[in-house]
Amino acid sequence: MSLTLYRVSAFPKGNHGGNEAGVVLDTEAINESQMLKIARRVNYSETAFLLPSDVADYQLRYFSPTVEVPLCGHATIATFNLMRNLDLLKKEHYTIETKEGILDVFILPDRVNMQMKKPKYLDIIDKQTVAKKLGIDKNIILDMPIQVVSTGIKEIFMGVKTLKDLQNIQISSKNVTALAKSVGAQGIYIYTLETVENNSAHGRNFIPLVGIEEESATGTASGALACYLNKYHNQDTLNYEFEQGYTMYKPSRITVELKKEDDNITAVYVGGTMRLIDKIVGFMPDA
Repeated sequence: MSLTLYRVSAFPKGNHGGNEAGVVLDTEAINESQMLKIARRVNYSETAFLLPSDVADYQLRYFSPTVEVPLCGHATIATFNLMRNLDLLKKEHYTIETKEGILDVFILPDRVNMQMKKPKYLDIIDKQTVAKKLGIDKNIILDMPIQVVSTGIKEIFMGVKTLKDLQNIQISSKNVTALAKSVGAQGIYIYTLETVENNSAHGRNFIPLVGIEEESATGTASGALACYLNKYHNQDTLNYEFEQGYTMYKPSRITVELKKEDDNITAVYVGGTMRLIDKIVGFMPDA
């Protein structure tokens, strides 16, 4: 038994960079164990598997090389951009069943938007505690709350003062994992408002807890980051564009649109494009 595997990159900056994902559309004959084997062989941060659903238009399951994850923004954006490009989509709005619930996907001419959950603002962590646990200089950290925020996946958000500070950060996977576990988060997203190309923020995302040392473009975290910035940085805008992946030589662009009513965020949309890396016909799940 063989299948077709697409290797794509979501959220690229033009024709470069982005975050690679595997996508498998013909999943009828494979089981969960084989999905994990495929993800290990592909060895990207996530591989997405499209399945039928009784409660939505489609079901998506996501596997890192080590474990199934409940939701992955960049793999979702990759999957639906790919399906649109293959002329498999006939309408502009789809629902998807994920382990994090049913989400909405909107097919636009130039990109795909994914609706995230409304933000949850959770644990706040002391600056000195974070600096000590991660082994970084507390003086580079912005005087803003270091907080767990979620629009689907719990992440710690922490700002630093300059782009150079962010680029120079070196933290061990062991330390990130210990800190994330202590507050029930998946990892830490560190950002600065100093950017390369006049965007909203520049970020780095460390999530070794699910086998990803650093990710070059993270849709779920970008949604939460926009909510965090809107809450703490007194920004009037509801439209954001984030840079990520530069230290990995994979420049990425993620757009986020917020909707608000009475100062409350009522909707979060994460969007982006994708580029096709290659298509492997006859991929063997059990090889």
